[in-house]
Amino acid sequence: MKGLYDKQRLATKIAAGRIPVHFLEPPELMHWTFPLALRAVGAKNIYTLHDLVPLRLPYATLDNKRNYFRLLNHIAKHADHLVTISESSKKDIMSFFGVPEDRITVTYQAVDIPAALKNKPMHEVKNEIEGNFGIPFKGYFLYFGALEPRKNVTRMIEAHLASGIPDPLVIVGKKVWRRKRDLRFLAQHDRLLSLLDKNTGGGPLSRVIQLDYLTFPVLVSLIRGAKAVLFPSLYEGFGLPALEAMMLGTPVLTSNTSSMPELVGDAALQIDPYDMQAMVEGIRALANDEALRGRLSEAGPLRAQAFSVDRYHARLAALYGRFVTLPDR
Repeated sequence: MKGLYDKQRLATKIAAGRIPVHFLEPPELMHWTFPLALRAVGAKNIYTLHDLVPLRLPYATLDNKRNYFRLLNHIAKHADHLVTISESSKKDIMSFFGVPEDRITVTYQAVDIPAALKNKPMHEVKNEIEGNFGIPFKGYFLYFGALEPRKNVTRMIEAHLASGIPDPLVIVGKKVWRRKRDLRFLAQHDRLLSLLDKNTGGGPLSRVIQLDYLTFPVLVSLIRGAKAVLFPSLYEGFGLPALEAMMLGTPVLTSNTSSMPELVGDAALQIDPYDMQAMVEGIRALANDEALRGRLSEAGPLRAQAFSVDRYHARLAALYGRFVTLPDR
């Protein structure tokens, strides 16, 4: 019985975020970059809370919502400081847990794409895409990321098909827990298009292409070769795919909700991710308006500079400097 009691007590502590971690020589500052049920004894403890997806979109995750809330609530009340990755997430943390604004620092995130990939000659990118995948350079739309409910993949596929544009949609992503609902539509689209083709007299057409896994260099080439990247997520703490696409000069269509507006500014086309017609019109605009694509291609890399690795390091250094004395470089 004692063993069972100890296990139950440990589980309760874990759920509440109360596991002490002892060091022979504790650090001055411990930055937990994920909300863990741990606290370093003898150190200042700060925690990164990236987003509140399980609480904002409870149907979109399999987390135990009660335990998740208890853990984050304990961290929020007892941490020496909290870190998050957007003003949107900061407002969520303040709203859910009553944390004062001065106890939360926004560091944003950063992307570092090797120069050799960013600057690969476009003719090589073109040959790589057309040779490996048989799709036309600058003649397809791209989504890359997890296939999960909050990413809005099903609605995106439906909007792409409803738009009537000939450019295929390439989907690159890991299959996540509720993927069958999204992937079922992928399996059905060939029959749907076959019927459409018979009605219009057209030939066979594959407008949705799914790729399970790509190496990072190949993915970078696919982003650079796309006509536009679609990222109409329902909720994001930050939205790295949109930043990666902007950094590479590829036009982006994304959401006007959560963190996305503060990330993309006017360097991307923003739509209501729940509004099918708005998404259809946005896709059509990117497909047909060369001037719009040109403007976004120029604006994206400029906007992405605000989220460079150097600026991210500077924000972290400023945060750490509030708690410890940093050595001179």
